[in-house]
This record gives sequence, C-alpha cells and structure tokens, in this order.
Amino acid sequence: MRVRATVLLVRHHAVLLVRERGGPWLLPGGTVELDELPIVAAIRALHEESGVEASAAAFLFQQVSAHHLHHVFRIAIPDDVHPRAAMGGGLDEVLWAEPSRLAHMSITPGTRAILNRAIGLGYESTKPHRDPNGMGAGKRWR
Repeated sequence: MRVRATVLLVRHHAVLLVRERGGPWLLPGGTVELDELPIVAAIRALHEESGVEASAAAFLFQQVSAHHLHHVFRIAIPDDVHPRAAMGGGLDEVLWAEPSRLAHMSITPGTRAILNRAIGLGYESTKPHRDPNGMGAGKRWR
C-alpha cells in the first residue's frame, strides 16, 4: 500500500479536482517520499500539479483506499489564485466542482470516500452552516 498526501481545497462551495488524460477525477496530491512529512508532500504535490502555493494547511484524517493510505489535508490558498494544470505536473485538467455535481462525475473510489467523509456527498443546504473552526465554507464538514 502506497502512502499518499491528499489535498482538499475548497473555494466558494466547490472542491478542486484534477485528472490525467481523460481519466477519472481525483483530489490533488501525491506519493509521500522517503523521509518526507505528509504535510510537506501535500503542499509540494499541490504546487507541482497546479502551480499553487499553499497559504495554510491542516491535517484532517487518514483514509484507506484499495491502493493507498491517504493523509488528507485541508489546504487554503488566496482567493485571487487560480489553479491550473501545471506543465510537468502530470495532469491535463483541473476543475472546481460543486458538491451537487460530484455524484454524477467519474471519480476514483478513494476520492469519493474522502469527499463523502469530508463533506458528505449527499448533503446540500441553502443555508450556510457556520463552523467554528472555519472549515465549513457553507457546507457541513466532519
């Protein structure tokens, strides 16, 4: 089982997803290298894949999928920064996806499990939910 640093990046009620060569959508992130802290790997992978530098990072939880042990981190970036598929990052597309769209998208099972645990894929609300930890961004975060 490979150890992966996985990034949850949320802005305006949408989550950032990435994909390679028309494959399924997944959360940004990458393999944790030998002697690398998972939080460092998450920040590094986000920068390599999308050209974005993190302004803050916080550990959320670990999630086991079929092939990975995911260390999931909530990453914050400035509002005026726009992720893009970085040259050499191995990705072709980045997408901000609203939670209501996620159920109908081709997403890896590991990504789906992480999103379900983090934001509850079926949860939609017209009323913003204020999270005292600032994690909610209008959705229920666990």
